[in-house]
Amino acid sequence: MDEGKVLNILLKYKLINLDQAHEARERARTTKQDVIKVLEDLGYATQEQFLKVLSREYKIHLAEIPEDGVSPSVLQLVPADFARKNNVFPLKRKGRILYVAVSDPTNIAVLDNLTFLTGHRVEPLLAPEDKIKAAIKKYYGEEDELSEVLSAVGEDEIEVIEEKEESEELALQLAEEAPVVKFVNALIRDAVKKGASDIHIEPFEKEIRVRMRIDGTLHRMESPPISWKNAIVSRIKILSKLDIAERRLPQDGHIKMKMADGKTIDLRVSTLPTLFGEKVVMRILDKGSLQLDLTKLGFEPDSLKKFEYAITRPYGMILVTGPTGSGKTTTLYSALSKLNRPEVNIMTAEDPVEYDFPGINQVNVREEIGLNFAAALRAFLRQDPDIIMVGEIRDEETASIAVKAALTGHLVLSTLHTNDAPSTIARLIDMGVPPYLIADSLILVLAQRLIRKLCPKCKKPFKPSPERLKMIGLTPKDIEGYTVYTEGEGCVECNGTRYKGREGVYEVMLVTPTIREMILDERPIHEIRERAIEEGMLTLREAADLKFIQGKTSIEEVLRATMEG
Repeated sequence: MDEGKVLNILLKYKLINLDQAHEARERARTTKQDVIKVLEDLGYATQEQFLKVLSREYKIHLAEIPEDGVSPSVLQLVPADFARKNNVFPLKRKGRILYVAVSDPTNIAVLDNLTFLTGHRVEPLLAPEDKIKAAIKKYYGEEDELSEVLSAVGEDEIEVIEEKEESEELALQLAEEAPVVKFVNALIRDAVKKGASDIHIEPFEKEIRVRMRIDGTLHRMESPPISWKNAIVSRIKILSKLDIAERRLPQDGHIKMKMADGKTIDLRVSTLPTLFGEKVVMRILDKGSLQLDLTKLGFEPDSLKKFEYAITRPYGMILVTGPTGSGKTTTLYSALSKLNRPEVNIMTAEDPVEYDFPGINQVNVREEIGLNFAAALRAFLRQDPDIIMVGEIRDEETASIAVKAALTGHLVLSTLHTNDAPSTIARLIDMGVPPYLIADSLILVLAQRLIRKLCPKCKKPFKPSPERLKMIGLTPKDIEGYTVYTEGEGCVECNGTRYKGREGVYEVMLVTPTIREMILDERPIHEIRERAIEEGMLTLREAADLKFIQGKTSIEEVLRATMEG
């Protein structure tokens, strides 16, 4: 709180006189100490006395910070970086009211931001600044590297420059300033440490929003000063060898970084001009964390057996389907890893190549020079391949070449965007592939999603009602003899998110002789789906239900991950 306000309140309640106020003000300015600390040293007023009159002045009750713990569900409402930066501490929640300890009740902006951030009505309670700091340290732990970097520098350490007037030379100079260099390095290290897949840096009118995608969900991080906006983007552009002077067009680049433990991290960088500046997204490609063991991806035993059978066929086509971010690339890489032997020629066309594998010929698709998936596929067929992986079938030309390659002695693996496995047949027909070619070439279709796993440390066993089970197509009888779980309150292990890690959910449709006949006869997709289920295909919803019954995930996550299933 401003020292003038502090002294005026103490004068108003006659705790000090004017001479003492002048003396305290001068000594505080000379020693650069807090004015309350100076008053205590001089013996004029104590912290407790000040809090009592502050309580009367602003009609705010005094806070009691509990020694026996604060609920993790309350702690996770207020991010650690926000608590540290604004010296506030969440105490308890009653319905939609959140009680927080504050040392400065005059800072209305902080309370407004808390209301927006938490979605609760915020009730402030007064507590000494040092006690709030101690509680933050005790319950949130030490500052992470990113918070330390931001708290160690002030906005005035980087000059505020109007974007339209900032020259290329000046942008370069700002990008090399120590605080910005430290911030970008700390941000990347923090993301790798947290297991994030993407970092988003988004400029808005009055702030820079920083978010990380962890286990498929975006989590907000502490924001750097708005004056750093251009310097941060320029720094990332320098690292990824992009044109720092070009701000009107999107750009794509690549960063390779060596971590302290010797591990190398690749980052795919994308910049996009927006209303208030350039947005940057960095995709983290950590080969060390890539899981390439098919048995550990989350397949149910029977589904895995079908998939392993399909990838050992000498020729034919295998398609993996699902939305962006559902783990299709990991599944294909895992299959290629299993098939990668010296006597086999494997070729891949990817947009872009995410991980490099020794022994596999990988090609980066480049649409701007005419090297699209179809062009790459045509070139592959002149390179004596045994196995071909096409990143995605996007058009009729690519689909047609892939099908013909599968019919002429090659094993072809690719991806497609459909909601489930049987719908893939309709999608190929829509692309112009004749049903007889689909029937002759297709071996297997795998549809997949990623489902978040409950945090093993804080998940709670519970007994769901028949109504809740019915939401995911189960009955109480289906879970007899099993312990099922729901979300816990959040803990240090899961950073308060209640989930830790993800696992695949798979719908595997093997193209059996019966299904092949149905494709040739152009039978409706719902009939093909019904037949596949009769032959033992687990639907996406059924596969997700098994994860719930096994105690790995929650009902809410089953519903979220298999909304279309």
